[in-house]
Amino acid sequence: MKRQFRHPSRRRLRSWLESGDPSIDAHLATCETCATRLEDLSAPAADLGEALRTTLAPPQDLQPRLRAGIAQKLQTREDLRLLVELMGIPMQTIRMLSDPGPTNGSRDTER
Repeated sequence: MKRQFRHPSRRRLRSWLESGDPSIDAHLATCETCATRLEDLSAPAADLGEALRTTLAPPQDLQPRLRAGIAQKLQTREDLRLLVELMGIPMQTIRMLSDPGPTNGSRDTER
């Protein structure tokens, strides 16, 4: 009785795609059915890989946006520092004017 040849399973073809399986190399070289199945198995992986690369890739304008954001933050800090300095002068003046000075119980009566 002649043994009927069976094509490699999808699992075995996937294994061949990942690491190679020398026991089915010769069969894949001559069998159109398995070659087609192999193409079907590898196409989604290639499409998925490309989709992942496209999806996970940073936006092309990332560096200019980061630089602009950093420059804006630094400018905001500088503006705030300047505002605090400008507001600090009146506050110091108000403190000096409202400070009664040393009190020793005597009044300045020389006028």
